[in-house]
Amino acid sequence: MTNEPITPAATLDDLLTSTQQMLAMLRSQAVEPADGDAVALLRAEGTAADGRVTATVVQGGRLASLTVDPELLRQGSEAVCDHVVGAVNAALAELDERVSESARADVDALAARLGGVREPSARRMAMFSQAMDDVAARLHRDR
Repeated sequence: MTNEPITPAATLDDLLTSTQQMLAMLRSQAVEPADGDAVALLRAEGTAADGRVTATVVQGGRLASLTVDPELLRQGSEAVCDHVVGAVNAALAELDERVSESARADVDALAARLGGVREPSARRMAMFSQAMDDVAARLHRDR
């Protein structure tokens, strides 16, 4: 351990560096964002039985709509229920992916903003630290 004083500028720089590293780690774990508007990120659709069952879910895991081809009902209730479960699960999986993509876009935007703040903040903190050192030196001289 060294006895070097910790300056506010160094502490701020370390904090910003570690925050950027954590954001980079979060970005690397997420999937690539897809193009789409915000509304599309809140809804997802899944199908089963060659498109004869369609389920639409919204963010929060709620089922918004369910469509079943009437001819599919001839297969019996157990088969229809299996297809419904398959369509709903496919829609939920798609929604999870879209929410993950949206989160990655949010992390990317935060990382970009943080990158733009780092250098000016470190400069200002260094100037403030120098001003405080100057005041302390004057006070010491005036004794």
